[in-house]
Amino acid sequence: MPVQDDGRPVVAGYDGSAESRLALRWAVEEARLRFLPLLVCHAWQWPYPRLSLAPETTEVVRRMGRRVLDSGLTTAHELAPRLRVRGQLVEGTPAAALVSLSRAAELIAIGPRGTGGPDELRIGSTVEVAAHARCPVAVVRRSGHPRAGRVAIAMEVEEATPDSQELAVAFEEARLRRAALLIICLCPENARDTRQAAVRFNTSVAMWEERYPTVEVETLIETRSHVEVLRHAADRSDLLVVADREHDDPVDPAIGPVCRVMLREAPCTIVVTPSQARQASPRRERLVRS
Repeated sequence: MPVQDDGRPVVAGYDGSAESRLALRWAVEEARLRFLPLLVCHAWQWPYPRLSLAPETTEVVRRMGRRVLDSGLTTAHELAPRLRVRGQLVEGTPAAALVSLSRAAELIAIGPRGTGGPDELRIGSTVEVAAHARCPVAVVRRSGHPRAGRVAIAMEVEEATPDSQELAVAFEEARLRRAALLIICLCPENARDTRQAAVRFNTSVAMWEERYPTVEVETLIETRSHVEVLRHAADRSDLLVVADREHDDPVDPAIGPVCRVMLREAPCTIVVTPSQARQASPRRERLVRS
């Protein structure tokens, strides 16, 4: 099947670090599986006030950024010669650049942190991208375990709806990878009776199974600590899908504490899905630039 040139691209945030190279490889494979184009983005930024820079100095820094971007494009072409790949060089912070691109992206792939430069993605700006982007964000990690052939997602029973973006992402990722899907129902911690929740949850999941008949699905009902459950699931999976927050505030939605812990500690790649509040709020881009 040819690449869909008019499709929303998979975006890779690239800064030349080992972590961003891993994210780029993951993004190349994701674009190939989805038959979508790949956009490689590098953001460059001088660490001092702009007024202190002579024009020729700015041009030197910009050219250095261009070389970093070109190295990423070369890698992408070598990995997938038939994939449609283009680059974008942006002046500014990586977080602001990627959040802006998320408006027209299918998915963004980034590393968990940079390695020392002022324009690299550290865990702080990784959280910013995950919290503000309007499309799913994959924070790519190299797993220390053999491939598990499993995608995992954990969610509360109320979140398992016919239009759940979290389930849509999880099922699609499992289908693309021909992997099994583990869906965990997070009940209130230490709940004694989970029978009613289990019936509701499994009924909702069954509707998604009808849409994805080739995906092997396992469901679990959990009453343990939500962080503990997700840690255990991540340790047994190649990919973990999580919601960006535990509540939606249309004025100032913020990433949830469980998601924040997983961004720091998950041993596998994690995909953070945006909420409806975030998608509807242009204020997020202004916040990430400030």
